[in-house]
Amino acid sequence: MAMQTKERPVPNGVMLELTGDLTYANREQFKTAVESIRQKGCRHLILNMADVRFVDSSGLGLLALVSQNFKLSQGKVSMLKPQSYVREIMSLANIQKLIPVYENEQDALAGQPKAA
Repeated sequence: MAMQTKERPVPNGVMLELTGDLTYANREQFKTAVESIRQKGCRHLILNMADVRFVDSSGLGLLALVSQNFKLSQGKVSMLKPQSYVREIMSLANIQKLIPVYENEQDALAGQPKAA
């Protein structure tokens, strides 16, 4: 399944709505969307994962890379509402150590991770 990306401005950052699968096949599309946001000087990228059904190891690697790239430019990446299956993969890969996960947009904007 292809991936759709849609960005919208939020206070102090950009929300990137992802739909589909974050996989090796879709990596270029995801990278391009994220990179264009970063180059506009975005300080806070929020990945809305509510409509992402599947992430493979390549997708996990990309998330780690994106987080690193934003850190290098003094920015940060957050994740919003991953589905339970995706959340499970993330926690197995320790992605939430790099990218905080939030349940709602207000928390993500405020930068307050929920208590685990």
